[in-house]
Amino acid sequence: MRAAYEKYSAQGFEVLSVSVGERDTEVLDFIEKYGLSYPFLLDRTGQISNVYEISSTPTTYFIAPDGTITDALAGVVTEDWLKANLSGYIVT
Repeated sequence: MRAAYEKYSAQGFEVLSVSVGERDTEVLDFIEKYGLSYPFLLDRTGQISNVYEISSTPTTYFIAPDGTITDALAGVVTEDWLKANLSGYIVT
């Protein structure tokens, strides 16, 4: 996800990471360890995860520029999944 963000952010591609139920220090350590520069949001109580019916992590949502959720994937994102979802929005 970091590589995709770095490659496509200039074209408007955004990544928002939501950490569920983790302490701030755990999240900050993770960000530092992997050198991540995209925003991290904290769902301390799990309320947002319940709204989106997250049953496992990671779960990734692809949200189109108009705000509609066009795809979701429970588990690790593959490059093929990402490219398929970027098609039509980003020049890959």
